[in-house]
Amino acid sequence: MYDSQANELDTFVYAHRDMLICFAAGNEGSDKDGNGQVDPNSVTPPGTAKNCLTIGACENNRPNEAMTYGRAWPDDFPATPISSDRVANNPEGMVAFSSRGPTNDERIKPDVVAPGSFILSTRSRATKSKGWKLSQDPLYMFEGGTRMATPLVAGSVAVIRAFLRKSQGLKSPSAALLKALIINGARSLAGQYHPSEAGSVANNNQGFGRVDVQAVVGPHAANEELQFFDEKKKLDAGDREDRTVTIPAGSSRLKVTLVWTDPPGEGLQSDLDLVVVANKQERHGNMPAGSKDFDRRNNVEQVIFENLPPGEAVISVIAHSIAVAPQNYALVIRVS
Repeated sequence: MYDSQANELDTFVYAHRDMLICFAAGNEGSDKDGNGQVDPNSVTPPGTAKNCLTIGACENNRPNEAMTYGRAWPDDFPATPISSDRVANNPEGMVAFSSRGPTNDERIKPDVVAPGSFILSTRSRATKSKGWKLSQDPLYMFEGGTRMATPLVAGSVAVIRAFLRKSQGLKSPSAALLKALIINGARSLAGQYHPSEAGSVANNNQGFGRVDVQAVVGPHAANEELQFFDEKKKLDAGDREDRTVTIPAGSSRLKVTLVWTDPPGEGLQSDLDLVVVANKQERHGNMPAGSKDFDRRNNVEQVIFENLPPGEAVISVIAHSIAVAPQNYALVIRVS
């Protein structure tokens, strides 16, 4: 649901363009129909906003914890494989109760995921809560939820912002660039069930994948190159901006992420298209290979090419429609 909270968030970020706000996707994921799969459409506001970074939860790596989804939440997860699965035994798996998208207007949410089960967290001296489990230190306890995953990502954003300011000379990196870098650096989860509950990115389970700060701030492999462009040019309807990158010998993967801070309002107000041409193939943001369609819903678009031969790739950002004012954007290009 795109409600007043989501609208207010989009309005704020549109007016304060260097402020990236992180929100939890929610803990409303469930398997109400008992088919062994988590139901869609459970992301809650304000995580449904366009201009925030919405975070879901993947599993932590604590295989000795015996809690299962069926034991902890029997009404929500009555069927296998979820009911018998331990909640923190596979870092490639999604946390079952992590809210899933899409939003009501069919946008991809969450944007990314981070560990959200059995997270060691501070414990107030004033609380009687034991969380999921007390630690040996009474000032800490184990907790879970997308509210635990979200601070991990917020800290990651802070590290990336410091990297941009100190190492790249950007005094005030935009929210769009921070979001684009986080999403571009994210790694796809394999999932833990058959078929995979995580799916392949980008989707409404894991979004664009699990956050990986090192993929952004480095150190990077010798054959890896990261380029980014931060709200340099505003595009009006019909305008385009093209860039050419080289895929050198020893590199074969191209990952391009486009993000723009959209004017407030349900649905896209500015609709930009990401088009990448490489190895005589044209691909469009968020569309499967070979598709001639364009994404008309999301203000985050991504194209990934695998197994590219050496050569050049042309990356284009094209303004399909602009409802309010000429639109700027952030673009991240990774060759590896």
